Amino acid sequence: MDIYSELKKVTWKKEQYFLWKHDLYVLKEKPNESDFLKQIESKSLAYMKKWEKSEEYLNLVSVLIQSKIAEDLEKIYYSLRDKAHQGDEKAIKMLLELQKSSKEYQKSTSKSVGKEDRAEPSPLDELELE
Repeated sequence: MDIYSELKKVTWKKEQYFLWKHDLYVLKEKPNESDFLKQIESKSLAYMKKWEKSEEYLNLVSVLIQSKIAEDLEKIYYSLRDKAHQGDEKAIKMLLELQKSSKEYQKSTSKSVGKEDRAEPSPLDELELE
């Protein structure tokens, strides 16, 4: 589940507002508020401010935050791995803790998936990173 897939479930104006509000434009710069209002053909953002209090909006924010956390975790992992490869003892310890936490998380999420959805375990799954 990613934020762009989830945004397809809301109206076009709400999608555009969410992209604008959270600066999620990919190929263009974020317009100022008056240009944005022209783009969505509205005179005010008052109804969007109301929408920000809805469960629908809060769910979208939650998906966005989860994706940001995943990005941060990936950056942290690679940074720790590089420092651990250089012999930094704290980084080595933290990397091993991160790997352990990741395995526990994978186990907990795999329990929620039905047996028919599970892939056969690979011998590579048990390998530790250097």
